Formats: sequence, C-alpha cells, structure tokens
Amino acid sequence: MKKTILIALLLTISNHYLLAQDLGPVRWGIKAGFNFTTSPYKSEQTISTKPFYGGYAGFMMKIPFDNHLHFAPQLDLNYRGLNTKDLNPNRYSKINEVQVRIAPLLQFYLKHPSEKVNSFFIQAGPSIGIGLGGNQTEQNNNNIPLNRKLKYGYQTYGKYDAAWHTGLGYDGKAGFRLLLEYVHGLSNMINTDNGPSLKYRTISLGIGYLINK
Repeated sequence: MKKTILIALLLTISNHYLLAQDLGPVRWGIKAGFNFTTSPYKSEQTISTKPFYGGYAGFMMKIPFDNHLHFAPQLDLNYRGLNTKDLNPNRYSKINEVQVRIAPLLQFYLKHPSEKVNSFFIQAGPSIGIGLGGNQTEQNNNNIPLNRKLKYGYQTYGKYDAAWHTGLGYDGKAGFRLLLEYVHGLSNMINTDNGPSLKYRTISLGIGYLINK
C-alpha cells in the first residue's frame, strides 16, 4: 500500500515536472509548523476531549500548471494525538502518533507569478496519512489504564488516514512562506467493531522557504 502511494505520487510529480518546463521554474523547499488538533470522539454520545498540541516538518514543491495555478505536492512528518478524560473500559484515553503525510495539493496565486512580487495564495486537495508509530493509553476491563506502544490493526487503531486540506498562504519574492492550514480528517481511526468514532481536525500555522530560485 505504501509503495503504491509513493510510486503514484512520484509519477504524478514527474509528469507535471515535464509539462511545467515551458511555464516557469519548478521550485522546492522545506516547511515546518505548529498543530492545534481537536478530535471528535463519539460512541453512543460525544466524548469530551482536550486539544492536542503537536507539529509538522517536511518538504514541498511548486510546479507551474497554468497561469496562476500550480501543482504543490507536499511530504511531511506530522505529530498529533487524542487526549480525553473518558475512562470507560476498552477505550483510548490518550494517543500520540507520528505519521507521514502525502498531499498532492493545487495552489492558486492571487497575483501572476511572472510579476515576481509577494503574493497570497490558496491551497486545496486531498492527503493520505500513514502511521509510523506512537503510544496509547487504553482502559482495560477493570478500568485500569494500560500504557503501551500504539497498535495498528483491523480491530484496533487505523494505520491510514484520508483527509482534506485547505490553506491560505503568503509567498515572499525572496522565498519565504507563511501558511495557515486546516486539515479535515475523513477516516474513522477506530477499527474496532461497534467501537467509537474518532476523526481528527487540525489547524496548523507554519513557515517555509523555497530554496531554489
């Protein structure tokens, strides 16, 4: 699954790279930021959760597509989690996780890139997250919290997470970038039959730098 996703992303980037040669320079850079994550957690009723503070760091590209429009694939490591006071048996009360995110986004500049001036832009597109590992706290049948490594599986916690990204950014002509982003998780991360529903919602504030000019 991971190999298939990576191969598809590389082929897509290669194809757009070739098409972009006559439209302008292809840029690449680095980015990092702060995450504020909420986690709607529902069983028979909504379970109260607390915000989780994390972050991300990774790579980005900007490939000309058509006038103001660019293809903007991103690859990053993302730290997120769940924190709740819920202590019901056989439920998670805490989760922290590191995942790799692959996001083939589209990016639209309000000013034409040929003007070579500072410009706001908007981003949108899907992503797939692949869990790399983490820790969990789960209440056992005696309501005692058990701390252990995060366990992925068809009857436990989901390894893959689909989401939709929306972002508002600002690119300086020197290469620096500011980005405010909202990531709306679409996948239920709890795979247990008749278990609760857990979906992540993340607001990120980040900076980046386009290295090559």
